[in-house]
Amino acid sequence: MLRVRLISRNGLNWSSKMPHLVHALEGMKLRPGWLDGEVVTLNERGLTDFNALQNAFDNARTQRMIYFFFDVPFYGGYDLRAVPLVERRALLQSILAKPPEPICFSEAFDAPPQDIIASACELGLEGIIGKRKASRYPSRRSPDWIKLKCSQRQEFVIGGYTDPQGSRTGFGGLLVGYYDDGALIYAGKVGTGFNEQMLRDLLKRMQALATDQRPFKDPTENDRRSHWVEPKLVAEVVFTEWTPDGRIRHPSFKGLRTDKPAKSITREKPAA
Repeated sequence: MLRVRLISRNGLNWSSKMPHLVHALEGMKLRPGWLDGEVVTLNERGLTDFNALQNAFDNARTQRMIYFFFDVPFYGGYDLRAVPLVERRALLQSILAKPPEPICFSEAFDAPPQDIIASACELGLEGIIGKRKASRYPSRRSPDWIKLKCSQRQEFVIGGYTDPQGSRTGFGGLLVGYYDDGALIYAGKVGTGFNEQMLRDLLKRMQALATDQRPFKDPTENDRRSHWVEPKLVAEVVFTEWTPDGRIRHPSFKGLRTDKPAKSITREKPAA
């Protein structure tokens, strides 16, 4: 039987975290290869929920995770990276013709992009991925594969936090930033998007990384009432826009990212 391994984008072996997916894939009797996809957790509306996914990992309750496959760069001894995307996906669809329940083929939508992104935003999704049908499989960022977002969303490094106010527990807000030329640049405070469990868990994690030194290059508006932490935790944040002075407006916490090193987090800039 073919041995299956689940490898993250950074090369980490996460097979032990999702044994039900490993078992399902091994039962499909696939040929040797490399399938590319995204593991998700769905909410009660059937929509992807990043926070639920993070909680599942944190609590070792990954049984509800579903694996959506969207590409196949290697299969059956063949390197398919130079094969047009539309042909790779046709092969992938045949491979996943009758998959077990936690394995899915990620369908494409052949419709005007404006209609697709509008529908995605109406459903409350983060956005969609657009790919050229004739594109190759790149091992880097490519203009042939683009993100079309309903709102701005990216990862930030947590550098500190403030005390809670009123009846709130845990902490008041996260102080976050991004790296630019080796320096951590302050981007603002994230004070919404948390539930009670998140507030307790995040506070415990940050207290374990406490430091007396401000990790940000320049002072913040919260320096006098902040608790600094070593910049090792990465938070996914959704926000409306960047302000002229380089702050994120109306940010909301979505979850921690454990698949990206903090030093790799930079400010994302939308392309035309």
